[in-house]
Amino acid sequence: MLSSCHTFKLTKSETQMINEHRKIGKQLQLFDMSSSASGMVDWYPQGYKLYRRIQSYIRTMQLKYGYHEVNSPVLANHDIWHTSGHSDKYQQNMFHLHEHNLAVRPMSCPFHINIFNSLVKSYKQLPYRIAEFGLCHRNEASGSLNGLFRLRAFNQDDGHIFCRKGQIKNELKQFCNMLFEMYAHFGFQKEKIKIKISLRPDNKIGTDALWDELEQYLKTGLDELELSYQLVPGDGAFYGAKVEFALEDSLNREWQCGTFQLDFFLAEKFGCTYLNESADPEHPVILHRAVLGSIERFIAILLEHYNGRLPIEFNPNAIILLPISQQHLDYCYSLHNKLISMGITCNIDGSDNSISYRVRASYKQKCNYCIVIGDQEQNNNMLTLKDKKAAYSVHLNDLTLFLLHQKAH
Repeated sequence: MLSSCHTFKLTKSETQMINEHRKIGKQLQLFDMSSSASGMVDWYPQGYKLYRRIQSYIRTMQLKYGYHEVNSPVLANHDIWHTSGHSDKYQQNMFHLHEHNLAVRPMSCPFHINIFNSLVKSYKQLPYRIAEFGLCHRNEASGSLNGLFRLRAFNQDDGHIFCRKGQIKNELKQFCNMLFEMYAHFGFQKEKIKIKISLRPDNKIGTDALWDELEQYLKTGLDELELSYQLVPGDGAFYGAKVEFALEDSLNREWQCGTFQLDFFLAEKFGCTYLNESADPEHPVILHRAVLGSIERFIAILLEHYNGRLPIEFNPNAIILLPISQQHLDYCYSLHNKLISMGITCNIDGSDNSISYRVRASYKQKCNYCIVIGDQEQNNNMLTLKDKKAAYSVHLNDLTLFLLHQKAH
């Protein structure tokens, strides 16, 4: 970011060029677009650290909110896509292996329904929440590809909730609580999240009475959380209404990431049932939900939002240690291990370059802090954590508390 001493102001388009995630990705050696697979990504070691840290955080949150994590095939025969309707309505966007009667999955829904059918028998097991880091492939037009924003292969924080109609409201409320907690952790505050409900289209399935009932569950759930929202008539899918969540980044752009989609169509198509209190079979409502959407796309949003200097918990260059000489390396390795045990990525630059050069190089790597280690630091355990704007003197014994405070903010 430009310092306050500059008197000129960048235009919005110029700022976006500076923050362009592909440029940041190359600068920090995080990723590059594959030269062998158009619309797909080569993740480098530092970038894959970031990727796995985000996945790990999502996994922790989904466990907290009662999801069962699964893993399902990338390929499936055409029968499943015919049943789901993808063969009719989405065929041109799928990759097919016709000689084997297979297609690469564009989404995970049918597999999660199969898992539900195998594991859930009774209404007492509802709601049943399934989550997966679903690797999806979609045959996007080459002209629409746009770095991590639009890919042909990507991972979703995909999830499906199987429930009864009367449980929809509470599941929406729980999903909102998880979503806002996760967004805040990445630095996007609740006050700047815009919400809309996409209502019934003209080509809907089901009766108006059913739509009235289900749409009201969505409105009531958001009302009880005291959340404001916009109603968008006619914008829902033919199989159910949808709640969408859009976050605003530092460049004042809106990104629709979170979704909560009602579906009372697929369960019947796949013969998906549970036994009710009278031991009669009933179809569950299926709630399709995601917080981040595509993980790759969300990483692009983060990189541009923070101009590469990510929050300390996710930054693959969070802290860089700079030993003045070789005799300070052992202390650096000890400090490195302490930071790693705290869940903070730490790198050591023990090159022969001057300290001033290595400090500048650390800032170019978008570190949160660099720490120069010399005799004074080694003997007194007093560390100076430097960023571009300030320096903080912290005793080694207080380092954990200091960094935990930084992670919280």
